[in-house]
Amino acid sequence: MSITASLSRLILQAKANAPLWKKAFFSVLGILVGINLFLHPHHAHFAMETITGFWAIFGVCVCVAMILVLKKIIFILINKPEAFYDRSE
Repeated sequence: MSITASLSRLILQAKANAPLWKKAFFSVLGILVGINLFLHPHHAHFAMETITGFWAIFGVCVCVAMILVLKKIIFILINKPEAFYDRSE
């Protein structure tokens, strides 16, 4: 079996199992936030750390902010005029 055939089979299998993985990851995330309800940090360095699920919420917010900011930066760097490739040298 060639590498491309096995790779394509692996990708198709991963696509078929995507809903299962999604449920598994969200279940683990829910369990971890649930555990955070009962286990509190021994010594919080910041006042916000005492809020249940703070680091999960912080991580999601920072991820979204990074995506939005980087999309703006990357767009400026890779944006080309519409007729850029139609120019004759």
